[in-house]
Amino acid sequence: MFSKYIIRTLAIFGMTFTALSSHAADPLPMGVSGSGEAGYNSSTGNTETTSVFGAVKLNYGHEDHEFKSALEVNYKSENGVQTQERYLLGLQRNQFYDVERSYYSFIAGQFENSRFEEIDLDASLSLGLGKRLYQTEQTNFTGEIGLGYQSTTFTKAAGGDTVNQAIARLKLDFNHKFNEQVTFSQDLIVLAGNERTKLETNTGIKIKVADNMNVKAGYKYRHNNNPPTGIKEADSQTTLTLIYDF
Repeated sequence: MFSKYIIRTLAIFGMTFTALSSHAADPLPMGVSGSGEAGYNSSTGNTETTSVFGAVKLNYGHEDHEFKSALEVNYKSENGVQTQERYLLGLQRNQFYDVERSYYSFIAGQFENSRFEEIDLDASLSLGLGKRLYQTEQTNFTGEIGLGYQSTTFTKAAGGDTVNQAIARLKLDFNHKFNEQVTFSQDLIVLAGNERTKLETNTGIKIKVADNMNVKAGYKYRHNNNPPTGIKEADSQTTLTLIYDF
């Protein structure tokens, strides 16, 4: 199941990429940019469900380097019982080596706390190389590969152990603007090691409703091939959020 999902995701990247036409490239944003994203859902009846999703992204672009940061918060409860609480922080610095900013090295850190996956802190640090594989006025497709180190500390309920491992990191990031109002995004990140391999994909359709305001329908899929006892390997989430870009 896990390998088939990776193959399907890579196939989507490949088919979409080969279908694209070439245009002149847009300049990448300089200075400070970012976005704030929020979603809320509440349902009543036989099952009372409340879910909250929030994300903030902050980037700084320069001629020869770039800094990217992202913070995500997930919360969900059913019939008054909390079923999800997850926090994710990602930091990355890119150093560019050509005028087009298409080749770069990176250092990236990721920090996760997921109470209902029995993860107290999952921290990883990786170094590697990235390349902008394809860029036009409508499309941006970037790939990264690197090596790193991951340290996972589990909650006391799961034994409180800490597992350390060397990892290989693969990331693909694809965005395509169909027109001025509609943008499709797809990303994939894999952290693979001897102890466990984690995968996350995010699929989204963003629709512009005002100058800096967008509505986004998203689907998140996460897989851990070696979770703690009693925890499922796969987790998915569908979101409908409002985004403010700046």
